[in-house]
Amino acid sequence: MNTLKSLFHLSPLPMWVYDAKTLNFLAVNDIAIEQYGYSEDEFLDMNMRLICINEDQHRKKSGGIISTATKSRNIDYEGLDAVLVVASEIISPATSDKDSNLSDERFAIISKATSDTIWDWDLVNNVIVWNKGIKGIFGYRDLVDYTTTGEWWGEKIHPDDRTRAWDNIHSHIHDRIDRWQDEYRFLCADGSYKYVSDRGFMVYDETGAAVRMIGSMQDISLRKQGEQWSRLLESVVINATDAVLICTGNIEGSGQSIIYVNEAFTRMSGYTKYELMGASPRISQGPETDINEIRRLKESIELKQPCEIEVINYTKQGKEYWVSQSNAPIADAAGEITHWISIQRDITQNRMHLKEIEEQNKKFKEIAWIQSHVVRAPLARIMGLVELLKNFVPGDDKDELLEQLTSSANELDAIIISIADKTPSGTR
Repeated sequence: MNTLKSLFHLSPLPMWVYDAKTLNFLAVNDIAIEQYGYSEDEFLDMNMRLICINEDQHRKKSGGIISTATKSRNIDYEGLDAVLVVASEIISPATSDKDSNLSDERFAIISKATSDTIWDWDLVNNVIVWNKGIKGIFGYRDLVDYTTTGEWWGEKIHPDDRTRAWDNIHSHIHDRIDRWQDEYRFLCADGSYKYVSDRGFMVYDETGAAVRMIGSMQDISLRKQGEQWSRLLESVVINATDAVLICTGNIEGSGQSIIYVNEAFTRMSGYTKYELMGASPRISQGPETDINEIRRLKESIELKQPCEIEVINYTKQGKEYWVSQSNAPIADAAGEITHWISIQRDITQNRMHLKEIEEQNKKFKEIAWIQSHVVRAPLARIMGLVELLKNFVPGDDKDELLEQLTSSANELDAIIISIADKTPSGTR
């Protein structure tokens, strides 16, 4: 027996013995300890599932992968049904370390390129081995051999997501559902959270029990942020008091068609959304719509440039209203114009107010002309007659002077009344 033990420990090939029922290691030789990096005590505290990825690949303590071909036979080991394993073909440690480093490097590159963190969860021993994404993406630099427990993972899920996500994954394990997927917030080492999309695939043993789960965690924080901004902007557009219209980018003839309007546009135009969808944006134009402004808009569309115009539009019922339009192109990732957005504001009241001001100004100009021309004639006569009366000499015709003075005064009074009639009531 001692000779057999010596041959076992001195063998140039890695060898070990494990319990056929529990898969726990019972013995391991020196070369296996050297090749795999575990101490003898560590080996004896483990089982085969922790090192076996598949029949041809084993995992070292460092996380590196050893490609090997094994031979095994059933033996009796101190009264236990056991299996003796000999790794008959194994890559040299130098090559294995080189391949391991290359694999780790590839893992790091993939993690950066795809925001993926790969994980391998031994469900029997509750041990999770992570790739370097757990450090590079989430900042956990102090993990020993990139290894944690399942509880460590669960504790890093945001409290508001934890119960749902954790119950979900355990129900998949319990119900033997092959594929699991969820989105939740994962705690980073600096105390911040990142949104992740997590996917896992279940591995079963020969009895059908779930023994392992392998998956990838993708950082989707930017996507979530974009979705939140999209919802916010959508809310702004939907609830805006200004009318918003979006149409296709086709500018040939009347090829543009409406694909979206908000509630403010339907209220302003009198059309329903159903009537506007697919219609031409010219649907609101009519006889008094300024053709020169429309021509400016068309030229801006052809040049793919923003444009602002003010025109008369018409409601579905034919009522005129003034509208100020800000029109801008929307480009895709390649820079091609795919849509146009038009933000429109009803400025009818402003236009009416401006027209009233213009009418007032016109009246003021008339009053100014009357004051400067018509009023001066009778006023000059009155002033002249007053001077004559001051220098009145007996014998002059006093009655004629008084008659002329009265006539000029009446003429001036009529002019003043006319001015008063032309003056806007708010300025008297």
